[in-house]
Amino acid sequence: MPRKAWRRTSRSASPASPAADRFPLIASPIHEAPPHAGPRCLLLVALLGVILAPPSGAQAPSKGPTLWVPTTSDSAPPESEPAPVLIPGRPNPADTAAGNAAAQAREQFEKGKEYERDHHPGAAIVSYRTALRIDPDLRDANYRMGLLFNTRAQWAEAVKCFAAEVERHPDHRDAARELGIALNRAGDTPRAIQQLELVTRRDSKDGLAWHALGAAYLKAERTADAERALRRAIALPPTNAEEHRDLGAALAAAGRPKEARAAYQEAIRREPDDPVTWFNLGNLERRSGRPDTALAAYRRATRADSSFSIGYIAEIQLLRAQGRDAEAVEVYRRWLAAAPLEHATRLSAVELLQTLNRPDEALALAQDGLRVAPNTGAPHVVYGMALAGRGRTREALEQLRTGQRLFGDDRGEQARVEALIGVLRSRAPDSLRAVFTADSLKAVAARAARDSAATQGPRKR
Repeated sequence: MPRKAWRRTSRSASPASPAADRFPLIASPIHEAPPHAGPRCLLLVALLGVILAPPSGAQAPSKGPTLWVPTTSDSAPPESEPAPVLIPGRPNPADTAAGNAAAQAREQFEKGKEYERDHHPGAAIVSYRTALRIDPDLRDANYRMGLLFNTRAQWAEAVKCFAAEVERHPDHRDAARELGIALNRAGDTPRAIQQLELVTRRDSKDGLAWHALGAAYLKAERTADAERALRRAIALPPTNAEEHRDLGAALAAAGRPKEARAAYQEAIRREPDDPVTWFNLGNLERRSGRPDTALAAYRRATRADSSFSIGYIAEIQLLRAQGRDAEAVEVYRRWLAAAPLEHATRLSAVELLQTLNRPDEALALAQDGLRVAPNTGAPHVVYGMALAGRGRTREALEQLRTGQRLFGDDRGEQARVEALIGVLRSRAPDSLRAVFTADSLKAVAARAARDSAATQGPRKR
């Protein structure tokens, strides 16, 4: 990134005020004509001198009233109060106001840190923003906001905060590094690389920056540059498991599986329960034609983190590719035991069981979803599809309509359920034609009532 992109540009001195050109400060006697005056101006000045000059032999002016000086103080406007005398040791009022603003900004900043400690990131962000409105130059406020947006995966907002911190405080190395990382996460990899290259040029011993730069190079598929940057990171203390893991990914992308495997093993030695390393190792073994080793690595990944969904997906895909569908069903069961609200996963498991001609198990698995979340739409849709697989069409239609109603104002989900009902109707026997006709009329009436309520609601407000 060009250096000027995230640094405050210096402002040139403002030009002289136009008023200074119109009113030059020239010290000259009042009767002296300016050098550019013409003959007419000189005549007027001379006449003015004659009028104002006292006649020869005139006496001194009297003590009586004149046009210029009031006789008594009452005839002049009252004098203003004298300016306060600044006493050494007492603050200037302007300095006091500035000090109060700085204190208020610091108070809001400390309040934000307290909210962070109490795990209230939203309130912390509000406090930091309030502090910056009072004092836009307050150090670390934008930086801490950026870190909070990172925890929410709001990368674009994080980029804005880190950029503002770097603009106000170009010497803030942590903010400069985090700006590059946030840019990479936000998908702006070219600018992330520019920013992180700038950081490493300024401080060649910043191991975190070299690691982040290696990850950005890897995302840009510049594997040789990624390897070089990651080896620089590993050479600088402290070394962590992630650096070796990412080096393994760079080596695997470069087609060097043996070296990649060694890097992954070193990462596992340092951090045995990192699911990402086990997942990457599983992918490497799968590409190397070692499916059983890959499956073992995927299982270790989900054992280390039961919410690591991509590990379950990889294991299921590999098992199904090998025709081991019964084992894939067991992986689904493990996954749903850890994450029972994963309704899309439950639907996939139900469909697989139906494919395997195991409809009773599919129905039981769908019913489990209803027990977990009876008041949401998705479990009813899954159960309705399981019922349809058992030939219980009338009950399936009821469950699908219930699910559609529970989706509320989600028009997209309602449309998808309507499409499923259309498929169910097309496959229903003639004996159920009257049932579907009545259902269609009822659905049209319900939809018209919803639309009418939606249009009348704003009018009432």
